[in-house]
Amino acid sequence: MFFFCGTQQALSADELLERLNNVDISLLTCDPHDEVYSLYGHTAIRVKDAGTGQDFVVNYGVFDTRESMFVLRFIFGLTDYTMEMFPYKDFLAEYKRFGCGIYEQRMNMSPKEKLQFMLALQENAKDENKVYRYNYFYNNCTTKARDILLDAFDGVTEPVAKSSLQQGERSFRQLVHQGNEDYPWTMAGNDLLLGVGADANTSYEEREFLPRVLAADFDSTNVVYADGMQKPLVSSAFWALEKGKKWQNPDMPTFPLSPMMCALIFFFVVAVWVLVECFVLRKSLPYVHYVIYCMYAWVGVLLFLMLFSQHPTVRVNFQIFIFNPLFFIFALPKVMKKWGRYAILVSLMIFLVGNIFQTYAEGTNVMAFALLTTFLPHLFCGVKKK
Repeated sequence: MFFFCGTQQALSADELLERLNNVDISLLTCDPHDEVYSLYGHTAIRVKDAGTGQDFVVNYGVFDTRESMFVLRFIFGLTDYTMEMFPYKDFLAEYKRFGCGIYEQRMNMSPKEKLQFMLALQENAKDENKVYRYNYFYNNCTTKARDILLDAFDGVTEPVAKSSLQQGERSFRQLVHQGNEDYPWTMAGNDLLLGVGADANTSYEEREFLPRVLAADFDSTNVVYADGMQKPLVSSAFWALEKGKKWQNPDMPTFPLSPMMCALIFFFVVAVWVLVECFVLRKSLPYVHYVIYCMYAWVGVLLFLMLFSQHPTVRVNFQIFIFNPLFFIFALPKVMKKWGRYAILVSLMIFLVGNIFQTYAEGTNVMAFALLTTFLPHLFCGVKKK
């Protein structure tokens, strides 16, 4: 599979190491494009052998949406990704079509370190090893590329200076926002699913799940050896592909209104209906209220399923108290007359207090106050219950 397969036995150690002088191993950092899975960019490894002409890319980000129950497996964090290798020219052509730049950083490896990398890659490429359990923050295509590259060095890596992306405190949520800030509905969807853990400050290594962070860190890192010798991790860096006209995905979901605007419109509609109940109908229509609560509860079903997900930072999520699947029961007219209203109020209060611990999706606090307005007819307007 690799350039030295089948020749290792024929070549002496010195000859093999000499041959590796012609090999360049690089980290490739690709700009984002208009696919949901690529909003944060991509990382791959390039292996180029000037002696044999071989030039291929190692890609840890291969997945198949046609896989059985792919969406369900993704929700529960049970998605498997695969490491595959492709001709570099095909990889380059794909990103050229997207209009995305590719930043290449050549690793400053000795022949021995290159050999260690190639042997690890050969082992990783075996059918029983190439598939891995994907984890967005801790085990993705970027962290896999980082680990196999750094493990090949005989020394330890130490940052010379922190990049701007490593300055100050940053949570997983803030880092993710940097990739989807131009896509408000994608950002809102992520924030809805991410829980309290996503707001904790991340460590230096944890931030490297993002391709652009890893690339910046590699540019400012030295390798330190046991004898005290140091060298830059990257020998040279350049744009292998300049940015072009960015491809616009016609299937990328768009909506003219932001999540906050939609939430405000919803709040306005509910408030107007409550006023109609108070001053026109002079009575509450409990089944209309039940429909409203069921809309929230259906979203809560998804959040409830996330309690069983293997994805990090999604299990403890205060937003489940506003999108609460128990509203299917609490909001039943007969239950509301007894204790349901108190259970809903407590749930809403816990949600509002949760703002202290968690950053909510855009508009969810407005959605909470929309629900609170449904209590106004009973508390202030003196309407009769139907």
